[in-house]
Amino acid sequence: MSKDTQADVWFPLVVGDYLKATSRLTTEQHGAYLLLLIDYWTEGPPPDDDAALAAITRMDARRWRATRPVLLKYFRIEDGVWRNKRSDEERARWAERKRKFTERAAAGGRGKAASSNSQAGKNTQKSLLKGCTASASREVDGPTGHSTLSGQNEFVGPKDVRAAFLAKMGEGWCVSYLDHCGWQDVPERALIPATKVAGSKLVSEARSVLAALGLVVLERAA
Repeated sequence: MSKDTQADVWFPLVVGDYLKATSRLTTEQHGAYLLLLIDYWTEGPPPDDDAALAAITRMDARRWRATRPVLLKYFRIEDGVWRNKRSDEERARWAERKRKFTERAAAGGRGKAASSNSQAGKNTQKSLLKGCTASASREVDGPTGHSTLSGQNEFVGPKDVRAAFLAKMGEGWCVSYLDHCGWQDVPERALIPATKVAGSKLVSEARSVLAALGLVVLERAA
């Protein structure tokens, strides 16, 4: 994976699928398998090298030799590396989503640079957020037909998303502008701001965090 599309911050895990596929693993084997999947997500397919695989799984050589045949059932060895079909699909999907977001962000940056009128830039932000109401308790349609109340006191999205905003923007900023946002996971990870002010702050002040997380700001859930 190139630097521009490298996975970061979060790790996709469909709990139901994972538990169904790993019901016969021991606790130690679960830990080793998850460490392999996490390393696969961030670094790509691991090499078919017992020393490297033992290091990834935090096992000594003896324990790894006993564990290897069990975990190999979830992989195939191809061109000297361990391949996992689901991991390859998830990484490709994330790279494509991040590429599209980067292109949108770049297009927005070029538009601002070309404008000599600062008010035009403000109007662009307003157009992105048109339709957001001033009410802090607006209800939006969720991605699976359920509703997410955007006037909640705590952020309803993934904890790692809030942690990233917290590290960059601070607790006060998150409480004021992030925590009341609605959350959408599919078809793309997105924040639905409760107010125009919150949406404007997300777009203007937290653009780097949005880009790093591969998030978009929507008027309402898709």
